[in-house]
Amino acid sequence: MSIETSNIVAQGKDQVCAEVDGEVVMMSIQKGNYYGLDTVGGRIWELIAEPRQVSELCDSLASEYEVDRTILEADVLRFLNEMDEQGLIESRVA
Repeated sequence: MSIETSNIVAQGKDQVCAEVDGEVVMMSIQKGNYYGLDTVGGRIWELIAEPRQVSELCDSLASEYEVDRTILEADVLRFLNEMDEQGLIESRVA
C-alpha cells in the first residue's frame, strides 16, 4: 500500500536510533540494516515520534523550510514510502 497525505504515520518499533553529529542513525533490528538520515530526514523522524497525519507533517515542514508545497509533499511521500518499504515506520489509513 502506498502512503498518501491522508495516511497516519509513526516511527516503527524495531530499530535502535541515535543522533550523531546532527545526523540520525538507526539500525533495523529486524533486518540488520544501518540507515543514516540527513537533517530533513532526521526532522521528519522526530516529528513522527507520535502518530501524525502526513498532511500535518507537511504543514510542519512547510513552516520550517522554504520550499514549494508540491515539491515538499512529493519528497516527503517518497521518503515515507521508502521508509515503509524498509519496515522503519508504521502507517495506516486515517
